[in-house]
Amino acid sequence: MSIKITNELLRRYADNECSSEEKIYVELWYNQYAAGKSTKIPDLEQLSSVNEQIWSGIALNINKKPSRGFTFLKVAAAIIVLASISFAVYQSNHEPAINDNANFVSGKVKAAVLVASKSAVVYHDTDIKKIMSEFKSGEQLTISTSIGEEFHAVLSDGSEIWLNANSEVVVPEDFNQTYRDLNLKKGEVYFKVAKDKTKPFRVFAANTKIEALGTEFNVNYYGDNKNVKAFLVEGSISISKKNQQSVIKPNQLYQVNEQTGASSVSEIVNPSTQYAWKEGYFDYSDTPLSEILEDLSRWYNFSYEIHPKYKNKTLTGKISRKQPFSEVLAILEFSGIKYRKEGVHLALIP
Repeated sequence: MSIKITNELLRRYADNECSSEEKIYVELWYNQYAAGKSTKIPDLEQLSSVNEQIWSGIALNINKKPSRGFTFLKVAAAIIVLASISFAVYQSNHEPAINDNANFVSGKVKAAVLVASKSAVVYHDTDIKKIMSEFKSGEQLTISTSIGEEFHAVLSDGSEIWLNANSEVVVPEDFNQTYRDLNLKKGEVYFKVAKDKTKPFRVFAANTKIEALGTEFNVNYYGDNKNVKAFLVEGSISISKKNQQSVIKPNQLYQVNEQTGASSVSEIVNPSTQYAWKEGYFDYSDTPLSEILEDLSRWYNFSYEIHPKYKNKTLTGKISRKQPFSEVLAILEFSGIKYRKEGVHLALIP
């Protein structure tokens, strides 16, 4: 016996109203599809063939329980692949969930630069290096991105930096002399440091100093949450906070609360989640919903409020930053999260 996957079944699954057998069918169907199929969206004629292939696999595994790693978001991410089919009716009955600011588009590759009192907008990674080559004494350079923007820059020493949305970095006038110092005023930046043992590369975020000679690491400091996070991809970095110093190894995450001074170092099981934004993805592993919405709001330009019901809600999954906001909302809704959208404000409701 096989159970037909329908919009009604998916809605009952999201509301936790399915029987145990129905749950197994839904989870195996989507997990097997996500594991074995490409991201190409099949058309209506192909869907029946896809169903037959998947059901043949389910027949061998129907008595097995779903893996513990299964989550609503993992299923929802697979559903997006079939969005034009599975949710065609479902989405048509909902108000289009798009940003009401008609002029706003996320994913712009650009940054604003400020040198002395002169400002400009740049679009190419080599523009910053050219600007820095024309530095005059006493001038510093500020590079910033707005909500929904990202930028890659090559510095005068050959080091590369990637700025996430709503980030700001200041390059002092004496950069690449005795030291190669950068000040992260806010946001998230990925650093790929050019090797030069004679000139240490240092990043300052609030009262935290991160030093590296030649390595790759990610620093997150959105000042509103008062935390500095540094994740090492390769090489080694030394982090100083007042009289405390920590040496971080690859795949370790350093966190410090700028208000209390409390710090920690932890091993990250899924390292790519720490810098997935640089590769064009949102990637979460048992991440609190509040952190996910904070990320999404900086990319899709919306405000939000969370009902206490979702205080301990966590999600796991990976989606492209190129996904329209409407599809992201569909994922959240399928994950059991209800919301009300008013203009650019999103309210999670019980």
